[in-house]
Amino acid sequence: MASRISGVSSEWAQSSTALDQTIYKPSMDDRLADIKTFCLDVHNGTVFGRTPVQWMFVIIYYIIFYIGLFGMFAVFLVVFNWIVDLNYPTMQGVDSILKVPGLSFRPMPGTRSTVVRFVKGDASTYTQYLDHMEAYLRYYENQNQQGENYIDCTEIRTRRTTELSKVCRFNIEMLGASCVKQQNFGFDDGQPCILLKLNRIYNWIPEEFVNASMAEDDISEEWEQWSISVKCFGENEVDRENMGPLTYHPPKGFPFKYYPYLNQQGYRSPLMFVRFEEPVPGIMLMITCKAYAKNIYHNRVELAGMVHFELLVD
Repeated sequence: MASRISGVSSEWAQSSTALDQTIYKPSMDDRLADIKTFCLDVHNGTVFGRTPVQWMFVIIYYIIFYIGLFGMFAVFLVVFNWIVDLNYPTMQGVDSILKVPGLSFRPMPGTRSTVVRFVKGDASTYTQYLDHMEAYLRYYENQNQQGENYIDCTEIRTRRTTELSKVCRFNIEMLGASCVKQQNFGFDDGQPCILLKLNRIYNWIPEEFVNASMAEDDISEEWEQWSISVKCFGENEVDRENMGPLTYHPPKGFPFKYYPYLNQQGYRSPLMFVRFEEPVPGIMLMITCKAYAKNIYHNRVELAGMVHFELLVD
């Protein structure tokens, strides 16, 4: 038995040696020669594995392919520009997902925060707020509301029915004398002024409350027939106790004469300030401001007809 096993082992060793001798291991020179042959094979007349005729067909194919691709893109672009007007939205009124404008406020603390926090009398804590509001209000200065497209609407008391393609000039003095940059918008005295604006919706026309009985209870005593009234609240009892009295400039809200917005050149949305006269220091105030008109409803999730922010005076 041992001799038989020894014989098998001897035969296996001999076959392994023969197999090792038949395996060819290319050298580095062989590999470089193969690469050169692939790049240019003079014997077969190929370049990178293809003959010149084959390369010609490949190039023609890709030229036709990209011409067709860019042609389709151009056709889609023409159809898109034909369907969609760059100046007027395709979906308007009841067909639009934007049926009720929301409110926005300034200064904005940041993209992810709605907390307006500062230290009374410490300018370093609210300089960014002042710069933000001053830069925003600069667009409303008289020298920036000049031209043939601006008209004086001072005498209009109701809604505007003529010259809708022109823009009513917004008089920045309507924002009152207490909320001005010369007084740092009240931040020096711990009486901050928060700027409010109704967001634009194309061709949206506010509807008026005919009488006080039709107006919502929140504004039944302050409503104005030809204005979009605005009122701010503390969200809970603690907020309402500590927010103190509020004053609004102008007191009646956003006049109807500035609507509708029709993408007029130089259009300026009407503004208003809400001034916190005596906010209690050291308490985070949760504030909600709402706009009121017959065709404005309020939805916290959609932020329709309202805006939320927090105020903290240290």
